[in-house]
Amino acid sequence: MELKIYYYGHPILRKRCEPVTEITDEIRKLAKDMIETMDKNDGAGLAAPQVGRTIRMFVLRSYIISEDGRWSQSEPRVYINPKLTSPGTHLLIEAEGCLSVPGLRVDVWRPDKITVEAMDLDGNVFIEELEGYNARLRMHENDHLNGVLHIDRIDERSRHKIDSALRQIKKKYNP
Repeated sequence: MELKIYYYGHPILRKRCEPVTEITDEIRKLAKDMIETMDKNDGAGLAAPQVGRTIRMFVLRSYIISEDGRWSQSEPRVYINPKLTSPGTHLLIEAEGCLSVPGLRVDVWRPDKITVEAMDLDGNVFIEELEGYNARLRMHENDHLNGVLHIDRIDERSRHKIDSALRQIKKKYNP
C-alpha cells in the first residue's frame, strides 16, 4: 500500500526518531509499504519519518555501475536502527533531492565514505562499507532519522537562494 509522504514544513520531519525495539509484523508491513511508496515516487530511498513514523528505519536501493558504465538499482534493502561510523576524510559535493522537498535539488558536501551497521527485517545485524553515491544515500536517509534535511547542510547564502521555493513547498503541501 502506498503511504502518504510528509513534506517540508511538517513538524514530523524535524523529530529525532526512536529505536525499533522489536521487529513485528507491523514493522515488516511498514517496510514493504515504504518500498512501494519509494518506488512509485521514483525515490532512491525513504525514511520512516517521511511517511509519518518516528522510528529509526529507512529503505533504499543501492546504485550499481556495470562494466559498460550503465547504472542500475539493487533490490531494496531495509535498515533498522542504523549506526553510521568511520566517515571518510575527503568531502564530495553533489546535488541531492528528496521526496519530502519535491522539485528542489541542492549541492551538499558529504564524506566520500561511510560504514553502516544496521539490522534487517529478520533481526540480523549487517555491516556495509560504502563509497560515493551509495554512501551519500545512507547519510541522507539517516539524517531524516535525526530530524535533519539535506537543505540543512547547505551554507546560508545557498539557503537564502532557495527560501522562496521552500515557502512554496510549505504552502502547497502543508496548507
